[in-house]
Amino acid sequence: MKSRGKPSMAHMEQIRIPAGTFPTKQAMVQAALREAILSGRLPPGERVVIDEVARRFGISIIPIREALRQLEAERLVTSQPHVGPVVTGFDEDAVAEMFTLLEALELAAARHAVERVGDADLDELEKACEAVERAAPARWEEANARFHARLAACARMPRIAEHLARVSGEWERLYRLRYREAAAPERTRAEADHRAFVAALRRRDLAGLESGIREHNRRALLHYRG
Repeated sequence: MKSRGKPSMAHMEQIRIPAGTFPTKQAMVQAALREAILSGRLPPGERVVIDEVARRFGISIIPIREALRQLEAERLVTSQPHVGPVVTGFDEDAVAEMFTLLEALELAAARHAVERVGDADLDELEKACEAVERAAPARWEEANARFHARLAACARMPRIAEHLARVSGEWERLYRLRYREAAAPERTRAEADHRAFVAALRRRDLAGLESGIREHNRRALLHYRG
């Protein structure tokens, strides 16, 4: 990935100071930069100029450097020699790797979920399905991400859920950058998949759940490749 060279100050101005309270300045900056990257306001290849971020928030560069280290661990930022931190881009190999990881983690979660899911979990999943189906096209991916996070939580495996959240964040960013909104047929198929996942969990049908997850991810990858 090539650097864009000179950073866009307009993009730096798009970093929004988040609402709410944060335990540290680092956490505040990290949340703001993550949101700017996931939303596309800081596009792939854009330099993150530490001095400009410090000016924007009125703080020293130390918490900003710490925040960027955490974002680099999430693969949202890449440190380039002689350039500095740059918003990570996507290429075909990175996308293929992302989907491989996503599927492996979801399958691992599924194996535990069928053994541990309870009635309350299933009720929450039904509500999450309904939220996806009611979501406006521009907000559909957010509701979709919440459903998948809720599904993973049924496994009661916090480390799997944590890694899934990171990979899902990459997918969400790719989705927003490439598609903006899901076309109606893709939304309908995904929503049907969600209902099938919940039904398989109710039956404690691991084979059915695994097959559904594989097909769901296969179609998503094909949709990306167009």
